[in-house]
Amino acid sequence: MNTFSIIEQEIVEMFTTIIEEKDAYTAGHSKRVAMYSTKIAEAMGCSDDEQSRVYQAGLLHDIGKLLTPESILLKPRKFNRTEYAIIKNHSTDGEKMLSFISAFKPYMPLVRHHHEYFDGTGYPDGLKGDCIPFLSRIIAIADAFDAMTTNRIYKPRKSIASAIKELQKCSGTQFDPLIVGIAVKVFSTYQELVFIHQLPETGVQEERFAYFYKDTLTSAYSGEYLSYFLHNNHTSKRFRCCYFIQLHHVHTYNQNFGWKLGDKLLSEVALRLKILFHTPFIFRIFGDDFVVLNALHVEIDEAQVKEKISVGFNGIDVSMKHFALKDFSLDAWENFENFLTHSQPCSIEDHYNKHN
Repeated sequence: MNTFSIIEQEIVEMFTTIIEEKDAYTAGHSKRVAMYSTKIAEAMGCSDDEQSRVYQAGLLHDIGKLLTPESILLKPRKFNRTEYAIIKNHSTDGEKMLSFISAFKPYMPLVRHHHEYFDGTGYPDGLKGDCIPFLSRIIAIADAFDAMTTNRIYKPRKSIASAIKELQKCSGTQFDPLIVGIAVKVFSTYQELVFIHQLPETGVQEERFAYFYKDTLTSAYSGEYLSYFLHNNHTSKRFRCCYFIQLHHVHTYNQNFGWKLGDKLLSEVALRLKILFHTPFIFRIFGDDFVVLNALHVEIDEAQVKEKISVGFNGIDVSMKHFALKDFSLDAWENFENFLTHSQPCSIEDHYNKHN
């Protein structure tokens, strides 16, 4: 390997690392797409040079997302039309970024066209059939396969068998049928040993992710973020305790003292809960109610906690229920009310005896 190729590889690694640091999903995605693309190219009898180019282009195919606003790129939900139109720019943005490095110009068309559809309905240029660069057609299949077999926040992963069926279903429309036939043989040799997901793994990633779920009034997390944790807790076992805190007579408080002070009440309660329970995982649901999740059992004096939550707020009463998450199948905050109606809370003592 000559000196220039070493520098080229280091630049590719630098770009890939930057993308991985910015986006939890793109992290392993680019490397897997590069690997899948190379395996398909090899199975199709491509030359060593073509295999090398499709590998490098696979690593760089999402580089344009560095120019995508983080508020869109990191959004853990489906995009609306405007957001989707913006994120589609990443293929042309990627081409533009590569144009500044002469050694990367061979990858420019591969990056630009990796979202073209075989029937001409893709983007950015609506190219059709053989007009789409051959290696871009390979990357498109590898990209789709990895997306389908990765757990997204808003969509569970498909099995390898299901992903293969989807590729076959889209053969001739989204994908080149000749390449699909080879890709299916390649993917059929893989075993589902690694659980690939889009979940944040570092403190920085988690804070970026949580940004989308902050309640603007109280800075507590929203019910939607609570659903995310409840859903994943079945496998992660991250949280053991759940406290449901209800504030009573808030409407009357608003009538007596005004909505502005009512807002301050809710903000102050959220802050007090963080301090009293020693956790940042405070969620506001149903307007005036809060949920606290805790990874460990926390010894608390319920009467004292209720008093500390309500002190200084005339006419406000507080009720609190405690649950061991291990004992219940609750995976969405919207089900909380029904869950509370049909379930018996456990006492702090019962929880401690059961899990310690």
